[in-house]
Amino acid sequence: MSSTNPTQSAYDWRTITALNIASTLAQIGQFGIIFVIVPVWLALQGLSAAQLGFFAASLWMGQMPGLGLAPWLCRHWGARTVVVVGLGGSVVALLGIAWVPMASLPWPAYLVCGLLAGLGMGLRWVGLEPWLYNIAPAHARGRLVGFHETLIAAAPVVAPAIAAWVGMQGHTILWVGVGFTVSALVPLAFARTPPVEEAHHVNSWRQSAQAAWPHRIFKQGLLIALYGGMLESALAGLFAVFAGDRGFEAEGIAHLLTAFGLGGLLLQYPVGWMADHWGLRAAGALAALGTALAAALLACVPGVTVAFSTMFVLGGLITAFLTLSLIAATKTPTPDMAWNVSSLSMAYSLSAVVGPVVAGGAMTATSSVALMWFAAVVGVVMVGLLLKR
Repeated sequence: MSSTNPTQSAYDWRTITALNIASTLAQIGQFGIIFVIVPVWLALQGLSAAQLGFFAASLWMGQMPGLGLAPWLCRHWGARTVVVVGLGGSVVALLGIAWVPMASLPWPAYLVCGLLAGLGMGLRWVGLEPWLYNIAPAHARGRLVGFHETLIAAAPVVAPAIAAWVGMQGHTILWVGVGFTVSALVPLAFARTPPVEEAHHVNSWRQSAQAAWPHRIFKQGLLIALYGGMLESALAGLFAVFAGDRGFEAEGIAHLLTAFGLGGLLLQYPVGWMADHWGLRAAGALAALGTALAAALLACVPGVTVAFSTMFVLGGLITAFLTLSLIAATKTPTPDMAWNVSSLSMAYSLSAVVGPVVAGGAMTATSSVALMWFAAVVGVVMVGLLLKR
């Protein structure tokens, strides 16, 4: 008698594998190269800090319409087409970035490329992830999200390593970005087309919102997204100021940020396991409590060893907030998972604008250590709201 579980064997593992590979390759090109490495390349082209700031903002601003439009486009075009269009948008943006200096165009032309690159990433994100999670085993979605987030968290680690290998002169690194983005089309071709879902009959944003809002898990995911986005953007954007005031040189700050990134890379699967076995609320509360304790430790204990180990843990917990938000999107029992992923991703991105402004103001008014106390307070507030019945 065969011991194969017929339910488990029915899962489309070919498509699950293909989409994971496609997402990983696309993330290296669209995020690792464009969001992380291209600003460094532009600095070498002579752009000032203010101009680079505008370019970074253009990437995030471009992502917003992509996140918002993708569910509607998936219903009308299909998820595969939306992903292809998103990849194509980023490729055109990279080609445009390479072309701007050759055509002697003024620097704001880079902003147009940034908007297009962000749009492409937003479309690919919401086009691919609901497709993947809809066909995943429902009992293990948290672990699959954690595994998937681990794969794509490799992008900001892999891209700098590639840049160090090929160098930043000329256009080589831009062609690397094009290569990774285009290569995502290969595994995408092996993914089976998702079946027509009930979501195709949902015709309005209001209907999707009304379907999701009554569910507690969606509200928990929204809370985690709103507070988690503030924390990640504040710490990522302002940590160098805090560490510099603590006596760390540029190389030491880079090593601390590497530890932060490795924590984000390695701790997402355990977070998904906790969400599957203990529930989203418990996993979110533990991540928020750990964030508060780690931030308070960094504020009070300036030792090098403590800083490195604490930054590793903090990176894993901060990154976990996006993972948990996506888990909430996949576990909310509505017919339109694409809308769930889109709305919670937009909430996360919008709140990411607030974090550096509030934390930066507190640091200016007091001292740089206010960054860690800001993170600790936000973490404690998250714990209280998540555990509130």
